[in-house]
Amino acid sequence: MLNWFKKRKNSGKFLSNDQWVEQLTPPPAEQAVAKLRIILIRGLKPALYKYVDRELDQFVEDTVQDALLKILDKVHTFRGESKFTTWAMKVAVREGLSELRRKKYNDISLSDLVANDDESGRDEINQMSFTDERPGPDRETHERMILQKVQKMIDEELTDKQKTAINALMMHGIPIEVVAEQMGTNRNALYKLVHDARLKMKERLMAEGIDPDEMLNQL
Repeated sequence: MLNWFKKRKNSGKFLSNDQWVEQLTPPPAEQAVAKLRIILIRGLKPALYKYVDRELDQFVEDTVQDALLKILDKVHTFRGESKFTTWAMKVAVREGLSELRRKKYNDISLSDLVANDDESGRDEINQMSFTDERPGPDRETHERMILQKVQKMIDEELTDKQKTAINALMMHGIPIEVVAEQMGTNRNALYKLVHDARLKMKERLMAEGIDPDEMLNQL
């Protein structure tokens, strides 16, 4: 108890990474948390102002609050490869950008995407190419036939959840945390869902005599 009191009392200045880690290791020193909070607020405002349309101060305050919880939870993972404050700022910036992505897609329904993309998604697949260069007419026809086969495989092989995840993540670029939240799952479970879907596709492609590595790089 005496050591804990001393730790809280002597948290005014931090000259090294070790001191930051010591002061923020649970139970954290209140003065250390307050000092880090000020540093993060000062750094986040110029880092995020271009992306926040209004109420920047409130957004930064909320982001810092969430970031501090993550930093305190992960302080033991800090490896000392940079300044502690630099590491902490990266955590805070990632938290802010993740929240901005979530807000951007708040009004998007994954089920609506699937319904709206029944045809447009097929058109997008049909317009893909195996190469960066514009293929000749024969090559283009060949590729279109293969891609149409791939769409048929997607329809036949994948579950509705797998199709929803691949459509949202790979066709529309919706952040994985948003997709996981809307699908009522978590990142790890969603990674496995997509991994299993790609494995199904790979097996079917190989059976059809199509190079799966070349084709799956398009998805």
